[in-house]
Amino acid sequence: MSKTFILETGGIVYMIARQREIKATVADNATWRDVVFALAQAAPALVGDVIAKDRRSLVGDFLINVGGTQTIQDLDTAIGPLEDNTHFVLLSDLC
Repeated sequence: MSKTFILETGGIVYMIARQREIKATVADNATWRDVVFALAQAAPALVGDVIAKDRRSLVGDFLINVGGTQTIQDLDTAIGPLEDNTHFVLLSDLC
């Protein structure tokens, strides 16, 4: 089984990706690091400025915010029981 996540872009992330939404699919037992890797595959323009060149971490002070209620700081955390098509954003102190 797998889950699809939808990154809603805004600010610098949108300016780089030029897409309002980016979909990424990962296995049910994935971590947030796996989500970042899938995003790098789906939107390679983000690699270097938003996603690190290793495609496994975020650059600088970017954080993942899920549904406006949960902030992910440890990318090795399992994605858990989130619904398919969960929306999230990348936040930065620079925005």
